[in-house]
Amino acid sequence: MGGTAQAVAYLWPELIVAITGALILVIDLFLPRVGEEGASSRSWLAYVGVAGLAVAAVATAARAGVETTLFDGIIVLDGLATYFTFLFLGIGALSLLLAANSVPRFTRWPAEYYALVVWCTLGHMVLASAGELFTIFVTLQLTSLPLIILIGYAKRSGKSGEAALKYLLLVLVSTAVLAYGMSLIYGSLGTSTISEIALQLGKAERIDSVVALGLVLLLTGFAFKITAAPFHYWVPDTYEGAPTPTTAFMSVGSKFAGFALALRIIVATTHVQLDWPLIFGVMAALSMTIGNLGAIRQVNIKRMLAYSGIAQAGYLLVGVAALSAAGVASILFYSVAYTLANLAAFGTIINVAKATRSAEIEGYAGLAKRAPLVALTAAIALLSLGGLPLLGGFMAKFYVFLTAAHEGLIWLVAIGVINSVISMYYYMRVIYVIYVREGDTEPLVLDPSATLASAVCVAGVLALGLFPEYAFRLANEAAAVLFR
Repeated sequence: MGGTAQAVAYLWPELIVAITGALILVIDLFLPRVGEEGASSRSWLAYVGVAGLAVAAVATAARAGVETTLFDGIIVLDGLATYFTFLFLGIGALSLLLAANSVPRFTRWPAEYYALVVWCTLGHMVLASAGELFTIFVTLQLTSLPLIILIGYAKRSGKSGEAALKYLLLVLVSTAVLAYGMSLIYGSLGTSTISEIALQLGKAERIDSVVALGLVLLLTGFAFKITAAPFHYWVPDTYEGAPTPTTAFMSVGSKFAGFALALRIIVATTHVQLDWPLIFGVMAALSMTIGNLGAIRQVNIKRMLAYSGIAQAGYLLVGVAALSAAGVASILFYSVAYTLANLAAFGTIINVAKATRSAEIEGYAGLAKRAPLVALTAAIALLSLGGLPLLGGFMAKFYVFLTAAHEGLIWLVAIGVINSVISMYYYMRVIYVIYVREGDTEPLVLDPSATLASAVCVAGVLALGLFPEYAFRLANEAAAVLFR
């Protein structure tokens, strides 16, 4: 790679996102100060963020096809990084739409909220391209700290503060585990770049036990991030207590940032003589079962989606257990399908909470009469999460299970199918309340930006279900770079 100037030229998408966050704050600085009621007049600043992320997406498209490393391997630009960069930009833009009108309802400082979402998106993008352990460590902290603030943003809510504290404790524990794992690997191998680590492990006749322990600790730290069992205990309380737009953002952004990193490291370290398919298979089975059984008992829809998210992490780990290019591709396809369905579901929660001030499932009674299109959006999103045919969620699950079956993990596929059947029960229970139970009949006053975000997501869910070929091809091309 040439000079620093040439390297920086490749990083225009990241620079645009960084500038967008700063621009939101600068514009807000020059606007007249507003009181509690006037905060809603600044919701248009969220659209500044959406516009900035859209420009960054164009810059990413211009960079597509580039395969190189920058700054001596610290940053890796390849098809996988490009795929996840597009995903994180989409998550950031949709999350800003979900937050645009709902955030001013609980704070008089919405601009700072939008800027933090944008900068968290930047952190996720850098994580997707990180090729060196200490860069990963620093970037993880830079994404975690804004997220803690976003979780505790509703200062008048005790639950929001409690959720932020619990997430802070999680970050401290996972950081300690990660740092210890990284120090063991660096101390043993004398390098911190993932490519060099893979090279040395590939040449070694026998893998040092200290290195193996370091890798296990490293992946344990990522398991916290992706909400996989048995490291999931913080998830329900944090999801419930955080402001709903924050929950929507972290339920997919933080989770897939963890997967982006884990995939690169797992594939690079397959030479280590550990039974990776069994390790990830057990984690997948635990996550699917604990998540789905936990979701059945919930009466709060945010807690239900929290347990659902744990189960979905399990389905994704089925693809990891396959340890093949097709397995990674199935994870990439699944990440888009899950993101769209999950954000559409959270758009419904924001719309209903605006009227009921509650996230209890009983509050959805009569929604089909109060807002038929919102009810239909919720139904499609939940059915996709459950894996109903002709929707994106079905194709995602089918692809993941198919790749696992090809690798001989029939027992894991059986557990996954049983869990998919179980999950349909609690998703259908919400749809039953929406369409059958009688409730308030007054028409729902919709949040326009959240409704727009939900509509976009549902269109994507239908497109992935009916025409999955293009997305399959992109996922396969992105996954192939890890196995060259």
